[in-house]
Amino acid sequence: MSKDQEYHPLIDDPSGDVEDVEPPAKSTWRSKFSHTVLAVLLAAETLALGIAVFALFSRASQTACTVPLHSQHALYSPALEAVEQEVQVYNVGFSSDFSPFQIPSSPELDKMWSDLYNFGISRITKEEAAKLPNKTHAIPGDDGYYIAELDVFHNLHCLNKVRMALDPDYYPDWRISTTNNWIPSQKNATQHVSHCVDWIRQSIMCNSDTSVIVWQWEDYLNASVVKGNVAHTCRKFDKLQTWAKNRTLRKAYDPTVHIEDDIVVPVFYSELP
Repeated sequence: MSKDQEYHPLIDDPSGDVEDVEPPAKSTWRSKFSHTVLAVLLAAETLALGIAVFALFSRASQTACTVPLHSQHALYSPALEAVEQEVQVYNVGFSSDFSPFQIPSSPELDKMWSDLYNFGISRITKEEAAKLPNKTHAIPGDDGYYIAELDVFHNLHCLNKVRMALDPDYYPDWRISTTNNWIPSQKNATQHVSHCVDWIRQSIMCNSDTSVIVWQWEDYLNASVVKGNVAHTCRKFDKLQTWAKNRTLRKAYDPTVHIEDDIVVPVFYSELP
């Protein structure tokens, strides 16, 4: 060991007189006391820092992963279990790209439309009904079950009525009044179709399909033209049909029978318009 590295005592007594130096026992006690106090303070600060860090990360985790459902406006539906996505390309409806639903009014077309939604009124369990954002009514004579309808089937019903109103010669009951021709006997049809048009408008805006329609160049026209046969991300309709068919009512629903129950709509849901 070099001289520069040699140990030197903190208290240097050139005279060698140990009596002038503080007794070792007292010095050791003070040193131990100081170290103990410092250790306690350090432990306390470490603990406090640990708690603060834990709280910070817990809060960040909640913000990122467990945002309350109501803040996302993602409402409960008992049919969410049947939701599955797929890619579909729409029929444009012009030229040779017609849909099967574009045939002339006929019993065949009526059946095709009816088959889309004629099972749309469903029976759900009380447990499922209690989770809905709006309270629904119990089914008379079917204890423990409540009446419900997926909005997709109501939309299809409405669109079908609009379709029928467009061909009043074939569907005279759905002839509606026009701007310059009010038909008193068709008041209900006129109001129903008006409701349906606006309901479909709201549904289209609510679902807001963000699939992109494109323009492509056509040499024979020497111009770019709109192309509607593009890919869309869709929910598999047949899966939701199966869900509804498995929950069809067992008997005709009697809306004149009132049934009391203990279902309470959550406060947040009750504040919805």
